[in-house]
Amino acid sequence: MALTDPGLCPGLPATTTEVRSGPATDPLAWLATAPADEERWFWEAPEDDVSWVGLGTTDVVSLDGPSRFDDAALQAAGLLGDLEVEAPADAPQPRVAAGFAFDDTAPSGPWAPFGNGRLVLPAVQVLRRDGRTWVTRIDGADRPTPVTAAPHPETPADVDPATWADEDAQHHYCNLVHLALDAIRRGELHKAVPCRSLRVDLRPDVARLLATLRATYPACATLGITVGNTSFVAATPERLAAVHAGRLKTAALAGSAPRDSDPAIDAALGQGLLTSPKERYEHTVVVDAVNRALAGLGVTDRHPREPSLLKLHGIQHLHTPIDADLPTAVGLLDLVGALHPTPAVAGYPSGRSTELRSVHEGMDRGWFASPVGWLDGSGDGEFRVALRSALLTATNTTLYAGAGVVAGSDPARELLETDVKLRALLGPVVTTSKVLR
Repeated sequence: MALTDPGLCPGLPATTTEVRSGPATDPLAWLATAPADEERWFWEAPEDDVSWVGLGTTDVVSLDGPSRFDDAALQAAGLLGDLEVEAPADAPQPRVAAGFAFDDTAPSGPWAPFGNGRLVLPAVQVLRRDGRTWVTRIDGADRPTPVTAAPHPETPADVDPATWADEDAQHHYCNLVHLALDAIRRGELHKAVPCRSLRVDLRPDVARLLATLRATYPACATLGITVGNTSFVAATPERLAAVHAGRLKTAALAGSAPRDSDPAIDAALGQGLLTSPKERYEHTVVVDAVNRALAGLGVTDRHPREPSLLKLHGIQHLHTPIDADLPTAVGLLDLVGALHPTPAVAGYPSGRSTELRSVHEGMDRGWFASPVGWLDGSGDGEFRVALRSALLTATNTTLYAGAGVVAGSDPARELLETDVKLRALLGPVVTTSKVLR
């Protein structure tokens, strides 16, 4: 349901200009100086040399239920199609931002401001791409041009999530793994992905946290969404779907091992990941599911026969890049709806894995492990799976992580894997926070 009907404001003017120098060339500097009560969307993928921020809202669409991805596609087309853009010929197009909850039921508690799905046309948009920065102002909206640089990144604290976690919560997670293994032994599941959360009495400064994440994890996309006094942040390596000029890029990312500062040990850990039957099977389940989802849309994909290693800060994964040429009738949000959730975050088959999650997991995933991204009027855009993420409220911060469970998984090892994933956000959160009392 649209909170503001885009049909009531046709021909909405938008003006795009280039910023050539100074702090205003960094979208994060705009976010850092924005009013604290203003909705903000941030996206940066350093490897792609892309950074974008959306400030304020010209239109907001709330999306609910099983049809939310289809509804988002229709509403996005209406919002973008209503714009009358005045811009240089080489300027980028305005964007809408969108995010969705993991399940198609409305999240509750601290997740409530985000809803089941949210589509936003930001009032002011700043995009840096290929070394150039553009500012788009919609319907006369404006913000002060930043005169100070974005916050400097901090060096993340060296933390062990195990020392921050409650012993009962750790036992609960191991029990989730045992329940999943029992279901796998009975033939009810091929794979499960039990998840856990870690709540700390800290509230990071959002701009400082985003600056630290983008510097610490350049191979990931850094995401940040603020609605009211609640923020959701992530530094995620997993691309769900990206479309450019009718070409799809996605990937299977499943199977994990830690990193080591000793190159020989690190290489051995990576080789063990590549040759582990358990990890390879977990990865194959995801590749096959992506193939089926794309085939259901009439999309024939291409991918290597063997996975490679994606080496990140503190962790490495089995990775299979997947690409395809899209039929003209298939759009980005069609792909997002078909692919989410992949077995990498939901398990397989979905029915039994959903039952285990809803009955036993004991937490609301909200937007964790869900699609968050953007699209423009040409149909280009990208959505990431919001992993390595945290929800920031006025009183605390909750971090989220999960691990894939297949036959041969060990509960203690899966708990350790979630600690590795929690560490990715916990260190930056600790460093950029003050203790709340």
